[in-house]
Amino acid sequence: MAKLLTACAALVALAMTLALPIYPEGLTPTIAAFFGLAAIAGVFGLGDRRARYEVAIMAPWVAALVLGALVGSVRQGESQQAVEDALPYLLFILGLSAGRGIGNPRLVLRVGLWVCVADAVISLALIDGFSAGVRSTFNYFKITAGLPLVGLYLSAVLRHQAAAERRPWVWSLHATAVAILVAGIVLSVTRGMLIGWLLGVVVAAQLRKPSHVLLGATVVLLGLLVWSTALTELGTEYLRFGQESTIEGRFREVEVAIDGFVSAPMFGQGLGALADIDGFQKAFVHNLVAYHLWKFGLVGCTLLAAPLVAIARELRTAPRALRSYALGAATGILGYLVTCAAYKTYYLVWIYGLMVGASLTWFDEIARARAAARAAATTTGSRPAPETPWNGPN
Repeated sequence: MAKLLTACAALVALAMTLALPIYPEGLTPTIAAFFGLAAIAGVFGLGDRRARYEVAIMAPWVAALVLGALVGSVRQGESQQAVEDALPYLLFILGLSAGRGIGNPRLVLRVGLWVCVADAVISLALIDGFSAGVRSTFNYFKITAGLPLVGLYLSAVLRHQAAAERRPWVWSLHATAVAILVAGIVLSVTRGMLIGWLLGVVVAAQLRKPSHVLLGATVVLLGLLVWSTALTELGTEYLRFGQESTIEGRFREVEVAIDGFVSAPMFGQGLGALADIDGFQKAFVHNLVAYHLWKFGLVGCTLLAAPLVAIARELRTAPRALRSYALGAATGILGYLVTCAAYKTYYLVWIYGLMVGASLTWFDEIARARAAARAAATTTGSRPAPETPWNGPN
């Protein structure tokens, strides 16, 4: 019953994210309903032993938040802002618990993929035109949260499953999804998302087949030499290389945040801290690293990083291909978050936690099924089947 309630609440909340605003103005009934569903899924997910284990791993995050709140109160930080600062971390933990405690992880990954695809479709549908300099984000800012990067990871993992099932129509479906997601990234003209996507592809390819990375790098270098003039024009027209105001503004944000960190390197400025940037009081900066150093200091950042390392180590038992997709996606998403403030997007961090938890649950089931198959093959004396993804529960 707990797994059923977890699955129902998580899937409804996942679908609801398409209707949630990226920049909310207060607590609306829709947002409150989303928080309620996320809490239900997370709490009932704890009925699974693996979910309780993951929450125990995340205990240093709770210590970091308590420490950050104490430091913020001592430094006269705003109490309401402190709650908003702590919310994304709590939502990630709730999503992780739900993903770990859910009964059908592949279903969650599938729904997550189509939520990401829908996000890109809406962005493309609302774009004014497809000429140079036109961005889909002019009419649809939600795509800047970075869901296409999550969708590309989910498609890669599910595509791996389709290869074992030998269903051609599934491959064509995934090809369509990938095309839409890539178009969403390209036409959002979000430089950080492009960099994150390319970085994730390189890392995943390097972990899976290093020789392919070397060949691809050679082709790219030759292309850069041949098309250098065209690429310069592309950078100016498409990537807005000539528009320095946005970049300069973000550098000023990072500079102010680093100054705050330097003045209190061990514990930072605490939750609820505000910074005066170009005459505006801001509670965040467009850089994941600078933000955490500013708010948490070295001690808090260490507490926040330790559980993520522990979660990454859980991938050791996963098949190499799935492990490469997961680590590549993590690298790409972190690379994107270094250039933006999406780490503060409340529904996005919950999706991150849910997808991480569901992926780990699915990978565990695959590993157990393969171990059982190898044991059976050893008992009967037959040769074990080649490595293929397990179908999982339907």
